[in-house]
Amino acid sequence: MTPIQAAVYDDITSLASRLWTASGTVEGLNTDPKMFSVMLFKRLWSNHRGYTVLFNANLPVESDIILRSGVEASICIAAMHHLGEEFVLLMKRDAAHTVSGQIKQHRDGDEADLVREAEAILRDLLRGLPEGVKPAKLDWRDLATKGQVPVLYNIYRQLSGVSAHVTGMSILPGVEFIGRPTPHDNFRKTTQKSHPLWMMAATLHGALLHAGMIDEVELLAEAVELAQRLNKATEDLAG
Repeated sequence: MTPIQAAVYDDITSLASRLWTASGTVEGLNTDPKMFSVMLFKRLWSNHRGYTVLFNANLPVESDIILRSGVEASICIAAMHHLGEEFVLLMKRDAAHTVSGQIKQHRDGDEADLVREAEAILRDLLRGLPEGVKPAKLDWRDLATKGQVPVLYNIYRQLSGVSAHVTGMSILPGVEFIGRPTPHDNFRKTTQKSHPLWMMAATLHGALLHAGMIDEVELLAEAVELAQRLNKATEDLAG
């Protein structure tokens, strides 16, 4: 990162830290969109800190995995900002879908005790769904579209292929080519420049929406100012 980008990163980290402290005073039910925003921001803030540690330790693959998780959290915050209680329902449906899949796996493994435990959890989850609504997994493209953050979805897809999962693109950068340059050297240099900006964008966008959700007016104004500085830092990268 350039000194300007590093300064913006530090200020976003400071903002997110203070916003998380403010979030600790919010009270409500876990079905309240405001409380869901707190839970999602907790995940995003944790991812931001983890990414920072791993990036500074020169662990690009590991930091990219955490970055992808942070992008997911930011997409969810954006979707919830626009959908409100509808997003809470989507999360409940996803939870029920996940447990349903686990039950099948336990049955295939002939694990009767785990099947019974998971079925009890599923019954509780299904009671929380409106009549006629079935379990369904989250659709990340749809969430990003409804949250009006297509850029974050593009980042999510790129990280899935080149870093977060075991793919040719994520494994080959560690291969040495004797007598000639490693083909992925330039790619890694590019990602080392862009990925911290992606983390900043995910954290700042989530922080901006979350600050508005919990009525932290001063932190919201600070987030808006930081967004302008981040845009300038991104222009510097492109140049």
